[in-house]
Amino acid sequence: MSNTPGGPAGSASVIIPCSNQLSYTRLCLASLARHTRPPWELIAVDDGSTDGTAAYLAGVQDAAPFSVTIVANAENRGFPAAINQGLARARGDYLVLLNNDAVVTDGWLDQLVALVDSDPSIGMTGPMSNYASPPQLVERVPYQDLDAMHEFAAIWRRERRGRWFKTPKLSGFCLLLTRRCFEAVGPLDERFGLGFFDDDDLALRARKAGFEPAVAHDLFVHHYGGRTFLGAGVDTDRLLSENLAKFQAKWGADAPVGRAVRLPLAAFSADRKPPEASPGRPKVIGIGLPRTGTTPAAGRRVRVSLTMVVRDEEANLAACLESAAGLFDEIVVLDTGSTDRTVEIAHAFGARVFDFVWVDDFAAARNAALARATGDYAFWLDADDRIEAAQRERLKALFDGIGPAEAAYVVRCACDAGPDGGGATVVDHVRLFPVREDVRWIYRVHEQILPALRGAGVEVRWTDATVRHVGYNDQDLRRRKLERDRAILESELAERPDDPFVLFNLGQIAMEADDARAALGLLQRSLAGSAPSDSITRKLYALIARAHQRLGDPEAALAACGAGLADDPDDAELLFRKGVLHRLRGEPGEARACWSRILTLRRPEKFASVDEGIYGHVTMRNLAVLAEERGDLAEAGLRWSEVLARRPGDPEAARGVARAGRPAVPAGGDGP
Repeated sequence: MSNTPGGPAGSASVIIPCSNQLSYTRLCLASLARHTRPPWELIAVDDGSTDGTAAYLAGVQDAAPFSVTIVANAENRGFPAAINQGLARARGDYLVLLNNDAVVTDGWLDQLVALVDSDPSIGMTGPMSNYASPPQLVERVPYQDLDAMHEFAAIWRRERRGRWFKTPKLSGFCLLLTRRCFEAVGPLDERFGLGFFDDDDLALRARKAGFEPAVAHDLFVHHYGGRTFLGAGVDTDRLLSENLAKFQAKWGADAPVGRAVRLPLAAFSADRKPPEASPGRPKVIGIGLPRTGTTPAAGRRVRVSLTMVVRDEEANLAACLESAAGLFDEIVVLDTGSTDRTVEIAHAFGARVFDFVWVDDFAAARNAALARATGDYAFWLDADDRIEAAQRERLKALFDGIGPAEAAYVVRCACDAGPDGGGATVVDHVRLFPVREDVRWIYRVHEQILPALRGAGVEVRWTDATVRHVGYNDQDLRRRKLERDRAILESELAERPDDPFVLFNLGQIAMEADDARAALGLLQRSLAGSAPSDSITRKLYALIARAHQRLGDPEAALAACGAGLADDPDDAELLFRKGVLHRLRGEPGEARACWSRILTLRRPEKFASVDEGIYGHVTMRNLAVLAEERGDLAEAGLRWSEVLARRPGDPEAARGVARAGRPAVPAGGDGP
């Protein structure tokens, strides 16, 4: 094959040193052929093999549909030298160092490339694995063969899609370098002989050159681990000690090293037999570790970073940032491809602005913004959010009062009322949470941080602060966003079959599009996979009841309300819907009982998305109409007066007060 420099644009060169261990090399190359999309080339360095590796590689070169270059050494020159031989012949824009006892998984190269392309400061990337130095280590993997491993890798990817983090070093068993980074730092240092600390040294040089290593947390690659050393009878303890001394001689006795760990070999070998007898891999030493949770020093005020994801928001961004001015210690704005003045406006407010290639994944974008936050806590806003004056003071008091114990905080979001005459829809959001490597967003649309917080054991606390959302005022924009969300959700559903949250969001979109039959099917599938304690379950019952009502089946709608109220008798939205259904059935007494009960309730500290008018003027209006229908002008006047107090100038309420001959009560307001 030609070794002329410069392969196809965006191509990758995968460099694999092989020193015997043919059975593992076969598995490695088979996984590459199956799971690597072009353009890419393979550079195999046969490091003195005597077990038939040379003949096997020659056969691969003859038959492979991808470019194969073979470098043959008479003896084992060691991992750094073999990699350097491959790097000298590599033509790709992306350079991958891969051990021959690694087995890659679907999408592996695409994910590594996407991560390194997302931020020009990232120069090298790597995956998670069963056999790697922390923080890339996944302990106690459940699989016992490669078929189960690939299933595990697919689940791992779905559950962590878009998650990644920066780290001081990467394990060299599977490591992607950009050509720009390689040209800045040069080849591996061959003084480390057979290996160990060559990857530590490479990462340290990259960081000194201004490039950051990053881990694709959503990518899992299997690594059998230590097979070449084991097969060659290398004294790894001695080699580690010798190379640590070389590393410290090069960088100083105080050169940072992380904690030592002992990793067991994979629970099965290349032929699926029990692993060879081994004491396990000796300690592996890495430079530093990212935080998995830190608390500010006693007496120090926590730093709060505002994180935002934006695109073409020049009409909104200035008002948002003006409302937030002075509240935060820094502003991090991730721009996903604006063509207007969005970036200029962000800079004008002192924001740190970063570019991000849009991949139809809001969680990935939010995680990229979160990775750039330097504060102890992160707070998020959308460009069409506003922090009003009274809420600024509440948020300032919240930030000033955060103690040393980590917690996350719910800040409600009041979405401006639409044209339907209801109230503002108030949504419970976790807006403020600690910056930790194990707290990342999931779901491509209506992204969620709560699952990660619960998984990390972070307490969630409720506040009385509210953010105003103005994004639903433009109905044409709202329709365009719904179509975008629908397309992304349908793609995500293919990746997460029967995921209740994805189905729930698709069902809501179908309801808003007035397709009740499609919505009902999606919502019922979501309910079938949800637990009573899930935050979406109560909303599911309410939406299912509305869908049945639209389809002309009030009995089924009432049954849905009853099932939901059996789990939560004080759910105001279900009580309201049940009252509507009773009235439609000609049962005003039952309707009045449902609506009257709502007015005795306060919105609970449970995650929900509810029209705030249900707790106030909307329910009062319905009770006023019922009172007039039964001729009770005293109650009708009281209810209409209460509506008018909360909705000054409401013409229907004003006419109702006049009909009852009753003065209006003093103006008040609906609370959330």
